[in-house]
Amino acid sequence: MSLTVFLVFCILGFDFLLYVLFQWIYGEKYRNHARRVATRRERRRALSAKQADPPRALQFPERAMRYRTGYF
Repeated sequence: MSLTVFLVFCILGFDFLLYVLFQWIYGEKYRNHARRVATRRERRRALSAKQADPPRALQFPERAMRYRTGYF
């Protein structure tokens, strides 16, 4: 009986140590990732809250042949 109780406590302690190890290894990565995602989200909200400039039309280049690639 006492051997069974001892083994139960050993197994529970080992499981707890594995849990702590995995939290230590993978917990920080998740927290840093979540912090970066929140920062990006706030930056995106701040940019979308600003007044956007009206779209402009680009002028056609004067020497368009210079910008062509390949033969037609």
